[in-house]
Amino acid sequence: MTPQQFREISWNGLWKQNTGLAQLLGLCPILAISTSAVNAVSLGLATLLVMAMRNFIPYEIRIPVFVLIIAGLVTVVDLSFNAFFHDLYLVLGIFIPLIVTNCIVLARVEAYAAKNDPLSSTVDAIMMGLGLVWVLAVLGG
Repeated sequence: MTPQQFREISWNGLWKQNTGLAQLLGLCPILAISTSAVNAVSLGLATLLVMAMRNFIPYEIRIPVFVLIIAGLVTVVDLSFNAFFHDLYLVLGIFIPLIVTNCIVLARVEAYAAKNDPLSSTVDAIMMGLGLVWVLAVLGG
C-alpha cells in the first residue's frame, strides 16, 4: 500500500464516505448513545473493533455466514465490555448488540473488502470506524 493509497483510504473513512456524516446513515446509535462523550466514543470503538476483525474472514464463506460471524464478533465485544468495563456496559445497554443491525456501516466495509486486498480492507475498516468514533464523540461532547 502506497502512502497515497493510505491517505485516500483515511480521508474516505474519516470524512468523505463517513456513514454518520456524508451518508447520514446509522443514525440510531449516533443519536441514541451520544449523550456523553465517553459513551459515544466507547460505542464507536466497539464498532471499530468489530469492523476491523471482520476483514480476516475468508471470502469463500463471507456471504453465507456474514450475519452469523458479525453477530459472534459483536457478542465477543459485548461480553468483553460486560467483563472488563461493567459500568460502561450498563450504560451502553442494548446499543452494543445493535451494531449487528447497523448493516449500513458493515455493508460499506464489506463492499470495500470484496474488491480490495486484506491490508487495504483492514485500514479502510479502521478508518471508517474512527470516522464513526469522531462523529459520536462530537455529538456526545
